[in-house]
Order: sequence, then C-alpha cells, then structure tokens
Amino acid sequence: MAERAESGFTLIEMIVSLALMALIAMLLIQSLQATGLVTRSAQRLAAQEEVQLVRGHLRRTLANVVRRRRDGKRVPFLGQGEVLAATIGANAEAERVSEIMVGLSATAAPDGTGFALVEETRIISGAMTGAMTGPEREVLLRGIAGLRLRYFGVLGQTGSADWQPRWVTAWQRTDRLPTLVEVSVDFPAADARRWPALVLPLGAGP
Repeated sequence: MAERAESGFTLIEMIVSLALMALIAMLLIQSLQATGLVTRSAQRLAAQEEVQLVRGHLRRTLANVVRRRRDGKRVPFLGQGEVLAATIGANAEAERVSEIMVGLSATAAPDGTGFALVEETRIISGAMTGAMTGPEREVLLRGIAGLRLRYFGVLGQTGSADWQPRWVTAWQRTDRLPTLVEVSVDFPAADARRWPALVLPLGAGP
C-alpha cells in the first residue's frame, strides 16, 4: 500500500499543481493583454503624431501665403467651407523659384471608406500670365470624416457698414485676403485621433 501511495500524487499535490497552472495561465493572459494594450497605445501615439506633423505643415504653408505681389497686383485666392486655395510666394532660400498655388480639400476615398485630407499644388510658371503646371496631389491624412474651414477678416469695403472683422464660412472679397483661417478636421467617432482647434494667420511668414 505504501509503495502504491508513493507512485502517484496526493490530493494536496494535485490541488497545488492545479493552482500553479491556473496562476501561470492567468499571468500569461495578463501578459498578452498588456502586450495588446501597449501595441494599441503605440498605434494611437503614431497616428496622433501624424496629425501633429500635418498641423505643423499647414502652419508653415499658410504662413508663406502671398497677400499681394510687389507690384500691388492681387493674387489668386479661394476660400470656401470645404476648399481652400492660396498662393505661396517664390523664395530663393526655400528653393522656390516660382509662385505655387496650394489647395486643401477633403476627397472621398475610392473604396468608400470616408475621406482623405488632400493637398494639391500647381506651379505658377508666370506671375504675369497666370500659367500653371500640375496639379500634384498628396494625401496628408487618410480616414477622416470631413474638413471645415472658416475665415476671419473685414468683409466690407473701407467706409462701409460691414467694417468690423468676423468669422465666415466663405470668403467673398477679391481685393483682400482674410486675416486668419481656421482649419478643422473631423474624424469618425471610433477614431482615437484628435484635431484641436487650429487657427492660422495668412502670410505671417517671411
């Protein structure tokens, strides 16, 4: 009887073994969950970092908008609720030998999965003739829900009743550019990316 008892496991040993196995399984599950959490957090941080890079790019781009040429002539500008087109001045230091027309819009994705924030550039080969090349398109952000633009400035002519600056969703004046542009990018409800309010001055750069 003693030999048969020594050849197997006692009840206590079985209970201890099962408890250890359960503990190991629980630790393994927790480790996998932690790994998944870290991975998801890293993905969210990477996606938000992409948003910050785009915001910085827009800040630099709109700071170089030409408000008026040296000869006093107006430059092309389009300001609508979902479309913006402005002229970037030539800059030898930035290796821009010609003016560039830059456009910003939300374009529907070909696969029907929302919209993409798209930048479109055209080189103005002659400021006098207005001849352009291109366009070249670059996707700045994918999977957005929409783009909203607002413009701040004086709407009326000098001496008119509407002389106080205010926000509008479409810029109508052709002789004067707005002072500020507010760029708002919307994401789907389940998207972890965030776009805080971005208000940018036009032509604030060198």
